[in-house]
Amino acid sequence: PNNSTSYGFITRGCPRNCSFCFVPKTEGEIRFDSPIDKIINEKHDRISFMDNNILGYEKHEDILKELMNKKVKCRFNQGLDIRFINDKNAELLSNLNYYGKYIFGLDNVDYIPFTEKKYEIVRKYISPIKIRFFVYVDAEKMKVGDTVKRVEWCRMKGCQPFIMRDANCWQSSYKDFYTELAAYCNQPHVFE
Repeated sequence: PNNSTSYGFITRGCPRNCSFCFVPKTEGEIRFDSPIDKIINEKHDRISFMDNNILGYEKHEDILKELMNKKVKCRFNQGLDIRFINDKNAELLSNLNYYGKYIFGLDNVDYIPFTEKKYEIVRKYISPIKIRFFVYVDAEKMKVGDTVKRVEWCRMKGCQPFIMRDANCWQSSYKDFYTELAAYCNQPHVFE
């Protein structure tokens, strides 16, 4: 009750099936969960939505328009799926009363070419300093150099990476490197 933020889900589930994620297994396909008015608490001045993939929901544009019309101070804390970005939803996102950074994922070095195209759409509407990419790191399945490439891609684009380490990073022979990389990337005042 003393918090200034409301938390809630407009949707649950995800249409993706990423190997490292348990959401599709526990929540299933994406579906509507709660109306915005049910999540809003009049005592709080902002909302943090915990949706796993709001842009994957077929009626996400209607939801973004409702948030825009209500002028709700909000953010999508779990990230936004850049694979679903287009000019229309990027512009809608930019017109929200948004706080914090717009978070996207860059989970694999192979996604860079596709992400590059979608990022150019986002950039038309949202400044790079307002953009963060979650960079998932799996020490058993990913080369260290591929992680560095993703971090460097973010740096060259003027946005912030945020290192998200799989638990196997702590047993890796590169654990010290991953710790130092996260310390560098995950602190905006250091990275910028």
